[in-house]
Amino acid sequence: MKLQLHSLTIAVILLLGSSAVAAEDYCFGCHSVQEGMSLIYKNDIHYGNGLSCADCHGGDPKINDMNLSKAPGTGFRPRAARATMPDYCGRCHSDATYMARYNPKLPVDQLELYNKGVHGRQLAAGQTKSAQCTDCHSVHDTRAVTDPRSPASPERITETCAKCHKATADAFRDSPHGHEFTFDRRPGCVTCHDNHDTEPATLSLLTDKDNGCARCHKPDSDGYKAAVQIAQELATLEAAGPDAKDALARARVAVHTFDPAAVKLAADSAPPGTRPSRN
Repeated sequence: MKLQLHSLTIAVILLLGSSAVAAEDYCFGCHSVQEGMSLIYKNDIHYGNGLSCADCHGGDPKINDMNLSKAPGTGFRPRAARATMPDYCGRCHSDATYMARYNPKLPVDQLELYNKGVHGRQLAAGQTKSAQCTDCHSVHDTRAVTDPRSPASPERITETCAKCHKATADAFRDSPHGHEFTFDRRPGCVTCHDNHDTEPATLSLLTDKDNGCARCHKPDSDGYKAAVQIAQELATLEAAGPDAKDALARARVAVHTFDPAAVKLAADSAPPGTRPSRN
């Protein structure tokens, strides 16, 4: 009887030991100590929710062999290219059932909105430098947008947008909006342009009664009247055609000062002979 119990105990120990080995994540075991991006993954919100390398990159984390764990049939996916990154992230972030395991309140329409926005449309058209998920949220150290250290947080979003839109961000920082938003800790650029469904600076964004400036400024306010003046200046430049292309680009940047005089000055700052006719 004692011999049978002893044998049973050994069997249980062996079984538990083999289960522990089978459950080990060999991918993270190596990548958590390697030089490179993996070292910062412990700061990542995905890591905080129990996700490891294989959850994004596929492969078999139970195989303690680098080549075999990434062999065909394991579902291994190397890093995504810029053009495919939104779909790469969207595999999980568009799946309501999957996301509900971690944060039922998190929206699952980010990919749909991104594809409608200016960045998504540009990326789909082959402009691979257009902003995609990791440009704004980082990679391997992705943080919740409520975390002040997140590039997409209200505290840092203007600086993140400035990586591509430096002149525009500079104009915004020095504007009344820039100072007010910083004081209120409101997210700068995305307050007007939205975050995933990003809208370009169009005339409708300035004057549409249900959009843009009208969301904060009543039609009889000084702010809305300034928006109308700015829209009129842009409309004049747009009507001037190709000859006003550079002037229009300068004016669009100056729009972020929210000063009609500054917009006109920027448009008129071209050398003599190159300014569009305003007749």
